[in-house]
Amino acid sequence: MFDIDGVILWLQQNPEWVAWGLFLSAFIESFAIIGIFIPGVVLLIGISGLAAAVDMHPFYVLIIVYSSSCVADITSFLIGIRLDKKISSVWPFKSNPNWLRKGQDFFRDYGILGVFVGRFIGPIRPVMPLTAGTMGMKFKHFLSVDLFSGLIWAPLYSLPGYYGTKLLLKTSYILEFIAGLLLISILAIVLFKKFSNKSKN
Repeated sequence: MFDIDGVILWLQQNPEWVAWGLFLSAFIESFAIIGIFIPGVVLLIGISGLAAAVDMHPFYVLIIVYSSSCVADITSFLIGIRLDKKISSVWPFKSNPNWLRKGQDFFRDYGILGVFVGRFIGPIRPVMPLTAGTMGMKFKHFLSVDLFSGLIWAPLYSLPGYYGTKLLLKTSYILEFIAGLLLISILAIVLFKKFSNKSKN
């Protein structure tokens, strides 16, 4: 069992490693398969809170989380291209074929939109880039979708923990926290409507 509390505690005692903690937690959450075994999103929210506690600027938090998640997604996509049809015989898909099947079905149903939306859906997120790579999606199309969706994914997964901690430490941040939540809510509603319209067509 991955000890999230232990990691958070260690980073509290070693704040100079918080930036690396952000990078690694975003990478773990986004990289193929690892996110299934390690709850990277919980780790990311917790370390984002630590970043607030050590007064790291939110811009740097977003840059670190965004770049790390995109690197993880792109690496996963390239691994998918490399494995191609052999992926079904590779661990852990060989013993858990449903994980791969869900990603493939989702990609067949929604195509490029599925890669975008899949980034925000827990059961699909860890396998979507890998699946897209195995199913022949062009790299330039994947890159465009991934870089764009990352602009929403990074603040969605890091700013609540960041401003939640700021709110606890300094009440003057309450307006920024509320504004952040409103922005995230609006983005989520827009995303949901686009996904719903696509599923109806």
